[in-house]
Amino acid sequence: MNPVVTGPIIRLSADDRDHIADLVRACTEHDGVSPLNESGWFGLQGLTASHTHWIARDGKQVVGYAQADAREHTVQLMVAPPARRQGIATTLAKAAWQLHPAMWWSFGDCPGARELATQLGLREVRKLLKMSLPMPADQPHDAHLPEGLRLDHFRDDDLDQLVAVNHAAFVHHPEQGAMTAEDARNRMAQDWFDPAGLLVARDEAGTLVGFHWTKVADEDGRPRGEVYVLGVDPDFEGKGVGRALLDAGILHMRELGVEAIDLYVEGANERVVHMYERAGFSVVSTDVGYAPAKPARHQDHGRQSSPQERDA
Repeated sequence: MNPVVTGPIIRLSADDRDHIADLVRACTEHDGVSPLNESGWFGLQGLTASHTHWIARDGKQVVGYAQADAREHTVQLMVAPPARRQGIATTLAKAAWQLHPAMWWSFGDCPGARELATQLGLREVRKLLKMSLPMPADQPHDAHLPEGLRLDHFRDDDLDQLVAVNHAAFVHHPEQGAMTAEDARNRMAQDWFDPAGLLVARDEAGTLVGFHWTKVADEDGRPRGEVYVLGVDPDFEGKGVGRALLDAGILHMRELGVEAIDLYVEGANERVVHMYERAGFSVVSTDVGYAPAKPARHQDHGRQSSPQERDA
């Protein structure tokens, strides 16, 4: 096999997107985890303008793909299972290196990705835990917000407040904290979005102080839930708002008949990890972020990808 790498490509053709989507599905089936996170899918679909692409082809067949996100300074890369260990990943990585990425993602912590990271002189700097709660769960039976707060559903005129609370809650989180109103609208435009599943906590004045954005998607005819984003205004931290919103979301998704509920959380955020463990979640897989041993041109940024959560 003597593949040819083309790129950098700013805008993919419809055919390229289809072929790469087929490659993603093949890698997912083989590895048990998708090689692209949500941000990567948005970039592949052309929903963002910050992605650059490289494609490896053997004749007309797409056997490898890499993308770099200029906003998050990250790289995501994949090679078709039959074409691995033939230097394609290294060639794609060297091409993407030209943009000085600060973070290289390995979803599922695959052995091949660890080997490539060592070859490139990358070091592990971040772990993202995927946690899961099987249904039916005995708990919770109810969600109790602190006095002075009430549970409500998202309204269209809440968007600016939602973005502001999200930014405050994730100010130190490289992907989720950067969510704009346009980013939120893109997510709300996805087929799975249900306004009834975006739960918010309001104070007595009606101001939004926290939210639990749930996601329910159909997987082969079986609904599966996700704690998509859970964010709380830092002024309300430590008051039980996060746990109450978590319980409310679990109740909502349980009523929809989901088989399990997943979430992604920073491994270093022990306090929040423990909150999820107390709620019955357990770790099922780990994503790893690698960075150059010497700092890149940009600061260290990195799954959105499914966004992380911040408790209160």
